[in-house]
Amino acid sequence: MNTKNKKQKLGWYKNLVYSIILVIIITTGYIVPVSAVDFDAQLSTTSGAAKPSFQFIRTYTIDYPNGQDMKNLLDGKNVSMTFHVDQSDPIKNSLIRNLNSEIVGSLKSAANVLDVDITYYATLYTIGTEAHIDYKITLVPTISNYVLRKATSDSAAIVDTQWRGLTVQDPMLVTIQNYGQFDLNSPADFLKKQFPDFYGKLQGTNAENLFEIPLLSSNDLMDDPISKWQHLFDPAYTLVDTNALGYRGQKIVISTYSTGESNISEGLMRPTVKNSDMKLDMDYPVTYTERSSSASIEIDGYVAVAEINGIEYFGSSPQPPQGSGINSTGNYSAQVIYSMAAFAVVIAAGIFWWSSRVSKNALKRGKDTSPPPTFQYEERKHWADRFDD
Repeated sequence: MNTKNKKQKLGWYKNLVYSIILVIIITTGYIVPVSAVDFDAQLSTTSGAAKPSFQFIRTYTIDYPNGQDMKNLLDGKNVSMTFHVDQSDPIKNSLIRNLNSEIVGSLKSAANVLDVDITYYATLYTIGTEAHIDYKITLVPTISNYVLRKATSDSAAIVDTQWRGLTVQDPMLVTIQNYGQFDLNSPADFLKKQFPDFYGKLQGTNAENLFEIPLLSSNDLMDDPISKWQHLFDPAYTLVDTNALGYRGQKIVISTYSTGESNISEGLMRPTVKNSDMKLDMDYPVTYTERSSSASIEIDGYVAVAEINGIEYFGSSPQPPQGSGINSTGNYSAQVIYSMAAFAVVIAAGIFWWSSRVSKNALKRGKDTSPPPTFQYEERKHWADRFDD
């Protein structure tokens, strides 16, 4: 095989490798984990309380390409509303009662809400001939009684997480300075306070129903069994930041269960989109977008999922379970993960060996002293020259 053919073959392999890398980058680049509720919890089996975070997100879009009514009401608007309900707010007691009623009554959970911290944010802004209304509510309750049984030398701790599906159907009323009573669970209340003229137009239309759907809902987290969530724990007792779990620098095992992340095996997590319209001087399309939910739960110890009377619970033990195959990422055992890693190393070593061999062969052949190829050039003519013939 001459030098030219070898160079072409080497270039073909390089292009193949670059193409594979590019496909991986593009595939993972378009995998964006987005969600209607971002749920994050760090649960300790030795602590009496935890502060999980629920972040509820929703977007509405109103299109008014040729509509004079909506253009007059919304064009150029950019208005936001934000407030914070902390532990010192007197209204928090009624909020706590509403949350506990939901947890005990609907979710059949033994957990109890001791305190609550809420941050509310809503905004309406326009881009071109579209108006966007965004909502983001961050709810941080203080949860107790989620550990149903402490761990012992021969039994695992039982942890309840039914409360992760917290969904509030009733109004969540707070008192806001300069606005009075406000329902933070209703998308319509923001419009009533900030855009009363627009809300008057919205009433009685088909789109009004979209603005009556409560904001505080993490029901999506109950759809998939926890046993199907991605999970990982480190059997090497890696030192982690354990203060949030009630430890003070000890080396402990942290198990993580997560869901809602787009990946190649599970595909893209697609948003929920609902369409309606406001019929005024013309039909104005209204779109409701709520992205798929995501969740991450961290628990100290070696954790597995157990089902009791049709309800899933976490079982956490400070000691590793019998059998090495349970150390896992997702549904893959540690042996499979290590085998995949070893296979990748073998492929990489093979590529480097092949590349080194090609380079050495090129050096042995020495410098190519053959005369350079000759080229024939054709005189360039202007396109208009043909008219001179």
